[in-house]
Amino acid sequence: MISVSSAVGFHAEASANERRSVDVAEAFLHRPLLLDRRNAAYVLLVNSSWWRLPFLTVQLLAGSIIRSIGYLFAKLTGYAGEESLAVGALFIHPAELVTARKVRRSQRLVPSGIALRFIPSRWSQLRLAISRTSEWVRSQLFPAEVTEVRTPSILDENLDEEDLLTPASSRNWISLVKRPLIAASLFLFVLSLFWSRLRLGAVSGGALPEQPAGAGAIWNTYFSGWHSIAMGTTTAAPTWLAITAMGATLFFGKVSLLISLVFFLAPLFLALSAHHLMKYFSDNRWLTTSGAVLYAISPVSISAINSGRLSTLMILLLLPILLIAARNWFAIEKMSWRRVFALSLLVAILFAFSPFVFLLGLVLTGFSIYRDYIESSSGVNIVLFNARLYRRIALIVTPFLLCAPWSFELILHPHRLLMDSGFFIQGGGPNLALLGNPGGPGALPWYLLSPLTLVLGISLFSSTRARFIAEIGFISLLLSIIYSSVSITGNGTSVATRLYPGTLMAITTLTAIAAGITVLDKLRDRLISTHINIRHISAAILLAATAIYALSSTVWIVAKVGDAPLQSGREVVLPPFLAVEKDAKTMVIRPRTVGEDVTLNFYLARGGDAILGDPDMAPQNREQLTNAVREIADGSGLTASTTFAVHGIKYLFLKNPADENLVRIIDGLGGFTRASSTNAGIVWKIVGNTGRVLFTNSDGKTSVLPVSQFEFAVTVPEPGILTLTENYAQGWRAMQEGQRLDRKRSVDNLPSFEVTKSGPVSILYDGTIRRAWVSLQTIIFITVIVLALPAGRRRREIEDSELA
Repeated sequence: MISVSSAVGFHAEASANERRSVDVAEAFLHRPLLLDRRNAAYVLLVNSSWWRLPFLTVQLLAGSIIRSIGYLFAKLTGYAGEESLAVGALFIHPAELVTARKVRRSQRLVPSGIALRFIPSRWSQLRLAISRTSEWVRSQLFPAEVTEVRTPSILDENLDEEDLLTPASSRNWISLVKRPLIAASLFLFVLSLFWSRLRLGAVSGGALPEQPAGAGAIWNTYFSGWHSIAMGTTTAAPTWLAITAMGATLFFGKVSLLISLVFFLAPLFLALSAHHLMKYFSDNRWLTTSGAVLYAISPVSISAINSGRLSTLMILLLLPILLIAARNWFAIEKMSWRRVFALSLLVAILFAFSPFVFLLGLVLTGFSIYRDYIESSSGVNIVLFNARLYRRIALIVTPFLLCAPWSFELILHPHRLLMDSGFFIQGGGPNLALLGNPGGPGALPWYLLSPLTLVLGISLFSSTRARFIAEIGFISLLLSIIYSSVSITGNGTSVATRLYPGTLMAITTLTAIAAGITVLDKLRDRLISTHINIRHISAAILLAATAIYALSSTVWIVAKVGDAPLQSGREVVLPPFLAVEKDAKTMVIRPRTVGEDVTLNFYLARGGDAILGDPDMAPQNREQLTNAVREIADGSGLTASTTFAVHGIKYLFLKNPADENLVRIIDGLGGFTRASSTNAGIVWKIVGNTGRVLFTNSDGKTSVLPVSQFEFAVTVPEPGILTLTENYAQGWRAMQEGQRLDRKRSVDNLPSFEVTKSGPVSILYDGTIRRAWVSLQTIIFITVIVLALPAGRRRREIEDSELA
């Protein structure tokens, strides 16, 4: 018999790794991981010195919580419970730890610092995390079968006499640069340097508003139930704001840095995303890389980047990834439910940036369900039909719920489904859309013809699968033409504006390039084996048109950077001295040029220019304010200043270049006093009492109550009516001495409260409903994340070599 006392440690490790059962007397829940974690924490807490104990306690708690969350996401709820219970069981019985420390002090044989050997240093943990991350990135970017770059050993060479004159193949960094994708990436990076030379720093302009100072401001906007935009609104913040805030967290909350990098690296990211899709259509890397570069400098990509259309840019970036993930769409029963929920997350991101994606998804789902019904022998194969139906419904319902409550408001306002995020900037109309160009500010001129329409036309006569791809692109092109001919109002403007077909044009561009690659793939071998015919001519025309477009568009991009709406250091609309008062309302009137027509555009600003998300939540202009501006423009606005004062508007700002006739009209009207005239424009102050909180006493006299600097509170001098110059909403509350005042809707659709006695009154907006929606959205998001992630393996399922 051989006795090995040290084997106890190996038996304990085997039990913790579920290699053998465990049976410990008086143990609570005979769970190996629970006992292992509890006893390890017990040893560390008992044998550590007093001054290290607080830090060690926090480290054990934090590690337990993080591991528990990780096990929950890995669908290992048992392990998650054991992790939390192991540490929690110790802390709820502190007397055991105190007694054990007393015994250890009396029987100590080694110093307490020896316990630190069982805790890996933070530096080693950081190095391990960086090493694993870099290895994963390297494996993704440089697969082993194509990226092994080394000088071969002499032992690898064949030294037979007949092979002595054969040059040995060697790989170096030059050969790496000569690869198509690497060369294209370098070209696009250099192009981005020239393209973005006036966009270094915080960018704004076009459809992109200014960005707030940090991600915290975006989160405050997203969680808030009331938004101080124009006359105020309860519109739910769009989901893409939360996505942007999460992305900015990776850059230490710098939203402007995130947006700047997205637009700076957009051509490179677009090419990489498109190349990932084009690999499924051809094995010729030069052909797929050329298609990826063409996608990066396509008319819709240039227009989206130059005009600051963040939503269209995200559609262009994620659309190839979506098509790869949904390549089994017509045989969706082959998709696992985990993949369905992962795809739902991707669709939710696209839906958040471009609501029109939801309409396209509904149409595609309806067509697919009808097709499934036909393929299932008119419902006879009910198992196949239901398997497809449930997955298609999940792909529609899940993104919709992930974007709630913003998605529900889209149903109440269907016209918002046609608009992208940001300022509502017009497109180029149907004529440019026919040429594959969405148009609008910053877009390519009409004479720089894109080969996309030509590619679709040639591919329609192909006998390969390029014809099916071209049919999808042709349908998308027709929808783009129809879409771009429609004009609507929205996003804070009352002027009808032509829609920008960014999403549809992205689909058209991608399908045209995919069809062209399919047509040109192995075309050279077929052309060599035949006499000159229409295929030779069409291929020559297609290649010539593509080369001319690529060269001309690249030159135009570099030469016309200064004309792009998106720039850094853009001049603000509202002068700085008007932005001193945080909540001061200013009616801004500025000329708007559409073709040869010059019209007046107006909006209500509050303490500064619009920031990210404001145009998407901006309420519609009030009819009273619209009529007041019209009366000012035609010279009959004798009561315009009174209307402005009732709504809390303090200033009227006419942006340069100002119409001299309009300036004389405003100077001649009563109720406006010119305050300043600068290069930015002319400012008039509204005569009369106006502010955010108005008080009317029993005699009908109206006065402005000053608002406290630290909280939204006022002091009422006597009984009367308290009016808040904000849009009426159910969430407004006024509290006096702990009692809620009666809320009423005034004749001007403003919230008013009846005050029965003098004293301080606190005003607040109750955002409980908004917080409830956000909580529900968070629960749905976490649930979908858990369903989309792969299930973790239990320790008994892991090989010994992986555990070592």
